[in-house]
Amino acid sequence: MLITILSWIYIFFVSLIIGLAVNRLLSKLIPVPSKDSFGVTGFIVTGIVALTVYAETFSIFYKIGAVCHLIILTGAGVAAFVFRKELCELLEFFWNRLVGESSPVSDRQRRLVVFALIVLGAAFFTSRGSFHTDTGIYHAQAIRLIEEYGVIKGLGNLQLHFAYNSSYLSLCALFTMGFMLPEKLHLHTMTGFFMVIFCCYAVHGLLRIREHKRHGGDFARIAILLYGLTNMTGLQSPATDYGTMFMVLYILTAWISYAEEHEDETEDIAYYGYLAVLSIFTVSMKLSAALLVLLAILPFIRLVQRKMWKELSFFLIIGFVSFLPYLVRNVIISGWLFYPVAAIDLFDVVWKIPREYMEVDATQIKVWARCLFDVTRVDDGISTWFPVWWENRTHFEEMLMYSELVGVVLLVINTVHRIREKSLDLAWIVFQTTVILNIFLWFFTAPFVRYGLAFLFLLPLCAVGDALSMISKKNLVAIALSALICINFFSWIDNYFTDCMVFVKQNVLSGYYIAPVPFDEGHMTPVEQDGCTFYIAGLDEVNSYYTFPGTCYEDMLYRSELIGSRIEDGLKAKDDTK
Repeated sequence: MLITILSWIYIFFVSLIIGLAVNRLLSKLIPVPSKDSFGVTGFIVTGIVALTVYAETFSIFYKIGAVCHLIILTGAGVAAFVFRKELCELLEFFWNRLVGESSPVSDRQRRLVVFALIVLGAAFFTSRGSFHTDTGIYHAQAIRLIEEYGVIKGLGNLQLHFAYNSSYLSLCALFTMGFMLPEKLHLHTMTGFFMVIFCCYAVHGLLRIREHKRHGGDFARIAILLYGLTNMTGLQSPATDYGTMFMVLYILTAWISYAEEHEDETEDIAYYGYLAVLSIFTVSMKLSAALLVLLAILPFIRLVQRKMWKELSFFLIIGFVSFLPYLVRNVIISGWLFYPVAAIDLFDVVWKIPREYMEVDATQIKVWARCLFDVTRVDDGISTWFPVWWENRTHFEEMLMYSELVGVVLLVINTVHRIREKSLDLAWIVFQTTVILNIFLWFFTAPFVRYGLAFLFLLPLCAVGDALSMISKKNLVAIALSALICINFFSWIDNYFTDCMVFVKQNVLSGYYIAPVPFDEGHMTPVEQDGCTFYIAGLDEVNSYYTFPGTCYEDMLYRSELIGSRIEDGLKAKDDTK
């Protein structure tokens, strides 16, 4: 736990300094949010995004290690000196926000206790326990390969999972600190850091709930806390789902909170434009968040209305730059711009994953998500696969789905109410449209519940928050629907709270109070191919972080070959398999 917390302190300050520097530099090109509306979280997230884009770009040319980190520390040092005045003001602002500047002493103490409990609780869960299944299959190995080689041409040929490129894995590779720590101490604390930062952000907003006229944003903050509870026992895993959903929740919560709590439109473009850029970046973490980019509609309209063509151009360029390294890495890893999307076929490179392999992979994702487990059933209609999918849902998942239906009804009522009171604004419409369309995308592509949890939480919970104005006027329909949604969520909370308590009971005496649990080692078997040693995972399908390059699937290794004489030269599909 101690090393985990120390790593978070390090990530916090590096991200904050880099975020401040990026914010100051961008202010010369585009409108940027003020410190009051942006908050410390905004600067940290800006730093995280900048560091991720940097890590992705650096990996294209060289491995993520000491040199990469030295450049970061040099840049952070220079930035801290150049912007020392602003940094001191920001740290003072952070402390005042943390303790509640105008609060009584007793309230300040309570606030500090709450935030301390979040940090200590997250550190406990991040430091121990079992890793996510996908972390064993490919997350851990992919991170190690980024550390050792950067990006490898045709890596997806070794195991198709490696072609599921995610900018989050590059960020995780940046902060394993593998270049300076013993191998068994290489860190996997980034998901826990996300949980701490965003849950503290949510709690801080909820502590000011009495200041808010509307409460959709407050219930979005509850969604962040609920997602943190849901994934508490998985914080040790650098899973792409977790990082992506935390980021989605932050962006959408910041969006609806700003829309409800700020009536002055002078900063709209800066704030919504910033969140729009974040939404574009977040797609690089996982394609399941693709329609989050709909948020860009509002700042685009505002910029065009005000004829701010220069600012519009820079926003587009910044968004593209934040996404470009992800696209480049896609092409290098798989030969495809978006893997596993066959509709966009632009490149003819020697390391390209054959279309037939990719199509089978895409089909497997879809049928597994629908609980069909048979690639020949990919064209089954919804009337055929939905009953099978529903039958495989747990009770608390069923209750969540019921909440979606009730949430839609309540959303319609909220919309009618807003129209009547003339408070239906574009920011609210864009928010609700983005959430709903992302749920549709999730449901009809790959309806694994964990892929869409952020949107599935936000729809009903924000509907309840928005309905509070009607509930205060004793609208019986709004009261009944809101109560039903809350009751449904009790089942979800009870299940995951119980999981957390069982986790604590099983792990409280397991140690790891100083150093975190190491990655799973698995049973790896060495195999010589093309003069290079590869490792094949055993039946446990744990593709060890410590033994590389490795694959979980022997057949994938044998149907690929080296382009040159070294793994650094890349891999391609064997000619006789094309």
